[in-house]
Amino acid sequence: MFDVLATPVGALLALIHTGISNLPGIDSASGLAWGLSIVFLTITVRLLLFPLFVKQIKSQRRMQELAPKVKELQKLHKGDRETLNTEMMKLYKENNANPISGCLPLLLQLPVFFALFTVIRNFKTDASAAFGLTEQQLREGAAAQVFGAPISAAFNSPASLIDDLGANHTTVRIVAFLMVIGMGASTFWTQRQMMSRAGTTDPQQVMVQKLLLYVLPLSFAVSGVFFPIGVLLYWLTTNVWSMGQQAWVIKRMPPVNLNPGKTPPADGGTTPPKGKDKGPGGGGKGKGPAADDDGGTPGAPDTGTPGEGGPSASTPASAPARGARPAATPKAAVSAAGNRRPAGSRKNKRRGGRR
Repeated sequence: MFDVLATPVGALLALIHTGISNLPGIDSASGLAWGLSIVFLTITVRLLLFPLFVKQIKSQRRMQELAPKVKELQKLHKGDRETLNTEMMKLYKENNANPISGCLPLLLQLPVFFALFTVIRNFKTDASAAFGLTEQQLREGAAAQVFGAPISAAFNSPASLIDDLGANHTTVRIVAFLMVIGMGASTFWTQRQMMSRAGTTDPQQVMVQKLLLYVLPLSFAVSGVFFPIGVLLYWLTTNVWSMGQQAWVIKRMPPVNLNPGKTPPADGGTTPPKGKDKGPGGGGKGKGPAADDDGGTPGAPDTGTPGEGGPSASTPASAPARGARPAATPKAAVSAAGNRRPAGSRKNKRRGGRR
């Protein structure tokens, strides 16, 4: 199957390489020519998949809008898995939504990935024409070096093969190791971007996305030691393209907000209601008479009896009589009440329980 897919991929790679080789100052056998050919092959594939990517985004937005209805179906058919799946598929079909649309670009890239792997495996110093590439192109591509490593060499390539290609075995391993780490890290980041872009609330889809978030980078990092440098370059390029493309899409088409916040009142909810009394001294517009400073009834005359500590008739009402206690203010009354000992205290027991 991969041989069938390798022919169109190889033919496209040969066409791009021929065009780049015709540019002034670029040798057809150089690593620059073949490295750029792989980069432009990646960009061409991604441009061909761009309409599908836009369709995928629209389908994911519909999935986000349908999330509340999906939750209602899950509550309504709780315990009846078969009926729930039937109703959900019906809901998706009526609204032209596809639950697996988020995986389509990746699924379509994998055949190209393995087809390119098949093509580059035939980059040998004694190769014959195959997959739309001439004998000269295959032999030149085998020895072409990117960052000092031949594009046909891999991390686990034997030292004898690397010596035949005119490269250093340690350099090839270092370049391959760094590219494998970069491929795994970029795969992890692009998958995280896909999760934030999808905004799905379905538990099954969330579980699948989390599984892909960790399984894909790990699998590519482990299997990357078997991939030639040219294939690693392809995957790094497609991941960088995906990161930029998804960042642009997330900025222009943010995920649907399923819980929009309520608009606060204009005054922030701090304006007190009108017509309410704010209490004494608060400056309110209460209708009742204002209280005196001594806490007594307004307008009521002092009624103290002469000789009992009260003011005499000639004594002004505002001047307290000699020996009389001044009237307690509200604060003093509160303080006195707070300092009053309970009737059962030791000091009160000596006084007969009375203060």
